[in-house]
Amino acid sequence: MIDNPKAFLTDLFTTAYTACKAEYAMPEYLKKIQVKDKVCILGAGKAAAEMAAAAYQYYGDKCYGAVVTRYGYETDKATGAIEVLTASHPAPDENSLKAGRYLLQLAAEAPADVPVVFLISGGGSALACVPAEGLSFSEKLKVHKFLVKSGASINQINVVRKHLSGFKGGKLAAACRGQLTSLILSDVVGDDLSIIASGPTVSDPSEPSEALAILKQYQYPITAEIEAVLQRPADPALKQLTDTQNYLIGNANVAIDAGAVAARAQGLETQIISYEVEGDAQAAAKAHLPIVEQALAQNKTLLLLSGGELTVTATGSLGEGGPNQEYVLALAIALQGKAGVYALACDTDGVDGSQDVAGAYIDPTSLQRASAAGVDAQAMLAAHDSYHFFKAIDDLIISGPTNTNVNDFRAILVVPS
Repeated sequence: MIDNPKAFLTDLFTTAYTACKAEYAMPEYLKKIQVKDKVCILGAGKAAAEMAAAAYQYYGDKCYGAVVTRYGYETDKATGAIEVLTASHPAPDENSLKAGRYLLQLAAEAPADVPVVFLISGGGSALACVPAEGLSFSEKLKVHKFLVKSGASINQINVVRKHLSGFKGGKLAAACRGQLTSLILSDVVGDDLSIIASGPTVSDPSEPSEALAILKQYQYPITAEIEAVLQRPADPALKQLTDTQNYLIGNANVAIDAGAVAARAQGLETQIISYEVEGDAQAAAKAHLPIVEQALAQNKTLLLLSGGELTVTATGSLGEGGPNQEYVLALAIALQGKAGVYALACDTDGVDGSQDVAGAYIDPTSLQRASAAGVDAQAMLAAHDSYHFFKAIDDLIISGPTNTNVNDFRAILVVPS
């Protein structure tokens, strides 16, 4: 019997993202790297500071280097001579530019006999941002802001980022010599290493023409500056980065499986809908509704889990709130207060959308409580303003920085009366 569904689902979320924290995921891979006197640590992403701390815990004072993470995502743990830089996410800022250039400098200066270990996690695309030669930082920033509101998938966005960058698409690794190893936390569906943080240490199979086609698909006003960059041929060396050993150390599967194990230990029947749900958040909620209704019709107590990377498709104004909040708001409207259904959807990095909230929670009273507070759920959904809907009914999930990043975690608990 689940006495407090909100606490239960929130605890499951915590269990899920904890399974992908660096201190647990990294040691078995660090021991594979041959280190004598020194090791250079370079990293970018929301988990970068925690990953740097895990590297320092393992190698001690042999470590030096730098990582860049999101403001507020620093670590209280020791990192020794590994500098922890901070920059803006989801939109890059001047510190993103400085950090990217500094990491490239350290990469180029690392001696050939010193191993370089890259610590890569989601968010690295914005946090280390160096425009391609011939492209201004302001123009690159305009493209980024446009694409995140366009409905383009994270994979499409990263293809564009790589070809407009002097850092991504294998360029960080290409600046190095010697033994190179990447430890990567995946926040993309399918775990394509060339897409995570736009693949700064991974061979890039895409072409500049693909990036240009994506911009045209979403009707970005292409400038002569951008067109000139994307008409240059790709560097063949970036397609064959054979000197880098890449390890995937955590992903959505690990997180969701950890949640499933915890739930089953409490005697709950658990079904994993998919590890890789993509696309519009509202469409995903509608797709999951029949599974919930079937469980209710069968009078079955059931926990439904899913992961992946949802998006918000703005058809008009774009309010505040991320895809996980939009997903549960759409689900609440579709359920219309059906008894016995509770749901939570959160981003494992602790930030869903433009506010510092991980996601949100619904129960059978959500719409009723919103109406009593003078909030129109349907209007909020139409305005893509799920954040203010859940703020009004005090059902935002606020985890703070989780120091990891492995995509979405969604859980629907069906407990028929």
